[in-house]
Amino acid sequence: MTQFAYADRIPEAILAWGDELARIRQDLHEHPELGFDTARTCGVIAAKLREWGITCDDSMVPGGVIALVEGNRPGPTVALRADMDALAMPDCSGNPWQSVVADRCHACGHDGHVTWLLGAMRRLSLTRDFPGRVLGIFQPAEEIGRGARRVIESGVLEKFNPLEIYGAHGSTAFPKGEISIHAGPVQASCDFFYITLKGRGTHAARPHTSLDPIPTAALLSESLQTIISRKTDPTQPAVLSICAVQAGNINAPNVIPESLTLSGTVRTFDAGVRAMIEAEMRRMTEHIALAQGLGWEIRVDNLTPPLINSAVPARHAKAVAEKLFGADCPVDVPLSMAGEDFAEYVNRIPGIQMYIGMADDAHNAMLHNPKFDFNDAVLPEAVWFLSEIARTRLEELAR
Repeated sequence: MTQFAYADRIPEAILAWGDELARIRQDLHEHPELGFDTARTCGVIAAKLREWGITCDDSMVPGGVIALVEGNRPGPTVALRADMDALAMPDCSGNPWQSVVADRCHACGHDGHVTWLLGAMRRLSLTRDFPGRVLGIFQPAEEIGRGARRVIESGVLEKFNPLEIYGAHGSTAFPKGEISIHAGPVQASCDFFYITLKGRGTHAARPHTSLDPIPTAALLSESLQTIISRKTDPTQPAVLSICAVQAGNINAPNVIPESLTLSGTVRTFDAGVRAMIEAEMRRMTEHIALAQGLGWEIRVDNLTPPLINSAVPARHAKAVAEKLFGADCPVDVPLSMAGEDFAEYVNRIPGIQMYIGMADDAHNAMLHNPKFDFNDAVLPEAVWFLSEIARTRLEELAR
């Protein structure tokens, strides 16, 4: 029997769902899906919503599900969002519900996010004691930074006109049950870059006849790091990481390769810094390649803007957390250089991403670690918290 966080403060009806919710979460964990290819996950979500009498649409957003719970009187709309895609990495958690799909894993906890949003919508549908509507957005493709944009392009915000949006992310950076909330910057922008250096390959014994991309890549790699250390204002957080280098054949140690590709990511909170870093990357790539007689290509994918939580939703969420779980429960959030496409929503309507702690003796692997697994002990707490945020905020907005 799971020992649920804050069990003494959660309604018995929600606690009674705890083990059922854990089974749903574990099933999703066992069958992870990537990007927009989330047909099975959508099927599970839609089936549960319809079983509980909740209106849903699994065709409006490709790879996603939109749910709606109407209150018992007219009023505005607020939205709750959960991301639902997995990562392309192995699952080494060793649990009975470990992923059955090779090199796919819910190592970021999206299986839990889907589950607690399902529970919150269920709770709201049973009571309906609020004005207006709660919109549930089950969003694909967060890990590739394109899902929120797809939801917006599908016309969801225009059709339902939510005044605010709330989301939550599980984290083992905080103790189990702790809720972290902050107004202002919380997560960085996310850009991916791909640089190809084009040379001339040859026999390694005749390097003078080649245009070797490998020494040029070493020069470029060192130079790119100076963008952060010497060109970025040190009061502005910024990261430039080269995460992959591909060239040649490990089994052909006497062949100088024709080309080399590096890829990596840039993170910052400031639009001006973000633009400067990209411009400097392009300039350095061109000049260093030319100086060594090589050709080049560079592609920068601007994925997500920085996530800047809105002040009013943050204040409301903190007040709800204190009322439900005590004044010591909500804590501030440290800045993170991780990206989050929830920022796409907050760029259009007020909103906030919160963080629910999951760390205990059995759950200490960090996000994106192959041993990570979601802590089911926080599911009832999150269901109660999210549903009460929506219900009480609608009451305030309708006044």
